[in-house]
Amino acid sequence: MDDVALNQSYAHLLARFLVRPLVGTPVTPNQLTGLRLILGLAACGLLAVGGITASWWSGSLWITTCLLDRADGELARLADLRSERGKVLDFYFDLILDAGWFLAAGVGLRHGVLGVSAILVGLLTCASVIVGIGFAELFDRASPPGVKAWAGTQRFHPDDALFLLAPITWLGWLAPVLIVAGVCTPMIALVMYGRYASQKRRASSG
Repeated sequence: MDDVALNQSYAHLLARFLVRPLVGTPVTPNQLTGLRLILGLAACGLLAVGGITASWWSGSLWITTCLLDRADGELARLADLRSERGKVLDFYFDLILDAGWFLAAGVGLRHGVLGVSAILVGLLTCASVIVGIGFAELFDRASPPGVKAWAGTQRFHPDDALFLLAPITWLGWLAPVLIVAGVCTPMIALVMYGRYASQKRRASSG
């Protein structure tokens, strides 16, 4: 399986180990994807509530969500259950949860030192993540095979950084991380737009 060989990050390897017993069972990749959405929304909801207990549960559910993000694809590859519907669901659930986490963080911080401005920063970051992911997907579609907007190393993928959101939540670092994200994500979205526009011009001229 060529694409299994291309997904060798530590997160992929762990997910592959966990889902291997599911090969040949009634469990499908799309079921894992659906479970991921449910747990991810629960994690975001708890993050928006705020408080120590809710934060600990939110972080725990978020790590499970990130692992399921790897697990559904690994099960699909190992059991040869890949489908276009699965790819579409995975993309839109990425969009919903990644953007939703930052919005939830902003809502959860509304009673802290940032006040109501935390919600505004959360909204800005949420919108920027949606735009950035959208243009990254358009870039991938306009690019030759093997060229991706987000390229990591053999053992780490940029998406693996999402696992860090759980310890950030547990350690109470949400406010500074949200501020940094509010500054960086709009710039990343602009970069992604620029890369997509440049790639589209090259594809058109070629």
